Amino acid sequence: MILEPFQVALSVADALERCSVPYVVGGSLASSVSGEPRSTLDVDLVVALHMLAGYATVVGWARRQMRSAANPDTGGIIGVEAFDTAYGAGFQAEDESPHAVECELVEDAGAFEAHRPPAGHRPHRLAFVDGTMRTEARLNHTSTEGDVSTGLAGSWAAGAVLVTEDAPARFDRVAIGRTAIFTGRHTVPLPDHRDGWRWEPYTVDGADIEAARQQLQRLMRDAESDIAEHLCTNGWLTVLDGPLHGIRRRRGLPVLGYVKTHHRRMLAHEHWTAVPRLAVRERSGLFAMGDDLYGCYLRVGDPGPWAGPWAGIARIEMPAGIGLAAAAEAADRAAGWLPDFASALHRDARAPVNLTPIAGLERHLHHLQGDSRLALRAVREAVLQRNREGRSE
Repeated sequence: MILEPFQVALSVADALERCSVPYVVGGSLASSVSGEPRSTLDVDLVVALHMLAGYATVVGWARRQMRSAANPDTGGIIGVEAFDTAYGAGFQAEDESPHAVECELVEDAGAFEAHRPPAGHRPHRLAFVDGTMRTEARLNHTSTEGDVSTGLAGSWAAGAVLVTEDAPARFDRVAIGRTAIFTGRHTVPLPDHRDGWRWEPYTVDGADIEAARQQLQRLMRDAESDIAEHLCTNGWLTVLDGPLHGIRRRRGLPVLGYVKTHHRRMLAHEHWTAVPRLAVRERSGLFAMGDDLYGCYLRVGDPGPWAGPWAGIARIEMPAGIGLAAAAEAADRAAGWLPDFASALHRDARAPVNLTPIAGLERHLHHLQGDSRLALRAVREAVLQRNREGRSE
């Protein structure tokens, strides 16, 4: 019998009982104790999480246990990246990176302060906008002179989820496209496939295939921006999953950028290291991102006691054109309702920062993009058709 799960169960049960939180042990562990022995590597618990005060105490206890187990020589703790490895790192910002910037805090007289606005009602007309992209085949083209250029065939999709108080959430303004992108300024069209697959041809400068991938991303970002601008101008408070730099007419628009990854330091070192101390629903003071954007950090949820310090934190962006006072008010309101949409750890590989409407939209867009294996087969057949037609000319 494996001992470690029992040790874990006893420790957690002790903490729950100290906090008077009801719980039930189930699964293989319960079967091994009261029935037929079963091999297990996990612990199944049903806990009354509605007792929030007790839950918070348990989480705090678990974190203290982690800290007490840390290496006494370093005084540090180890965290597990909250994102599933397939999504890359949610935090990858090196303090001394040449890409680091030090945005100026424009609230609280330049000091770092945590703001905890009261919980508020979500907007009556709320839209979440996101996009997905996928490289479906790597390509190369050999000219009649023997010169070789590389490329890719890929697809992108973008859309919105509309959330109102009097109707179920629904998808809106979904757009999908496929493209064949070659480097070296060689436009190489693929013939339309008999089953309806079509690829719009593009070309990029240079010989780096990364430039082709960036062009695919631009197509997705442009579609996201068009959708967000349309919804904003029609009275929807729009949350764009990603930075706002692609929004062309953002002055005064009711739009928020929502950035859930952190790949460069954005504040002075002493302020940057204070961000992970934010509690759930607390935001940092606003900082100026150039002349046209304000930003702040917001902890939207608790990723668990094992996670790294930046897990659960997102960066919120808003147009500077609305003015500092209005931006601070918008940030306070967002801190009051955005955490309500945080995803659950057992349902999302990027919880809690991947908002639930965004996660649902991503699944819908991936479905509409089709099976990647069928997409690859269609590309191969289109390439064969083009090569046959070329040889017969």
